[in-house]
Amino acid sequence: MSLDRSKFDKISEVLSDAVGAALDALSPILGADLNTAPQPAQIHTIKDTDYSGVMPAMYFNIVFVGDISGKAVAVFREIDLAVILRLLMNSDSDEIEFDEMGLGMIKEIMSQVSNKLSAKLGEFFGVEASASISALMQFEGNSVVANAFGGKDQSECATVTTKYEVGTILKGKACVTFDDMCVNNLTKYYDMANDDNTQQQLTAAQNVQSMSAGRGQASRQPQNRGMQNNNAPALNISPSSFPRFDVGNDDDSIGMPGNMDLLMEVPMNVCVEIGKTKKKMKEIMNFSQGTIIPIDKQAGAPVDITVNGQLIARGDVIVIDDNFGVRITELVNSKNNLTS
Repeated sequence: MSLDRSKFDKISEVLSDAVGAALDALSPILGADLNTAPQPAQIHTIKDTDYSGVMPAMYFNIVFVGDISGKAVAVFREIDLAVILRLLMNSDSDEIEFDEMGLGMIKEIMSQVSNKLSAKLGEFFGVEASASISALMQFEGNSVVANAFGGKDQSECATVTTKYEVGTILKGKACVTFDDMCVNNLTKYYDMANDDNTQQQLTAAQNVQSMSAGRGQASRQPQNRGMQNNNAPALNISPSSFPRFDVGNDDDSIGMPGNMDLLMEVPMNVCVEIGKTKKKMKEIMNFSQGTIIPIDKQAGAPVDITVNGQLIARGDVIVIDDNFGVRITELVNSKNNLTS
């Protein structure tokens, strides 16, 4: 399949803007302003696409789902990803290894970037779009892109090369290549969005909707013409009455409102929390088998019992046969929990 070049100039701008906007997702994650300078998308065969400016690199595959279909491959310089990972880990080391945890952290960030990319494309064309990505892998050249797009290195594709800066801490470079299916799919939506008949129909529909909304609003507005209608019937206004749901008066138990039989079989998540603490990412990365983690609960103190995240009681840990259990010693604001 070859690309439809008739509208590619406009599609090129859309792809470029979308890639730039997607990289903005890095800004809140890294806690610094981000500036991007994406170049217009360029058409090449997969074999002739130039990735030399980002080597050595790592990549991940993007699959678009929803109204926009197709695939893309995002290629990032390895040194840039190392800087991003070092910032996330709050590490001063110049040597960062892309181990399983590190790759997982980078994948989570790039998932947000790809979601913003698909959302930006969907926003431009007024359609629904989302994306999923693969794990990060070492980029070994154009054959990687060919395999991702179906194995034909003579197929045409569109690539956006962009430079980006994260504050003063990172000057990065990346390439995002879109397959022919994705580009042709976007061209179809561009034609629909710019079709004269479609525009006329949309304009007419909007006018009808505006007129209907105007009539509805006018019918709801009071008629103020300098005089009142003294012949209008009087309105009999009285407060509404609602049935009362009584709650038990037993202070030592969690009362249940009446007429709630239909809810009695709904499963609830009951959790027992021994304690908790906060650690920096750098400390968590150093966890290993045998690591001791102090928590904010003193030995022998009651544990917290929560239901769907709501604290309802405290108790003592006991052992029942070979299992742990909890004996409730205190109910925490049981009535307030029910009525809040």
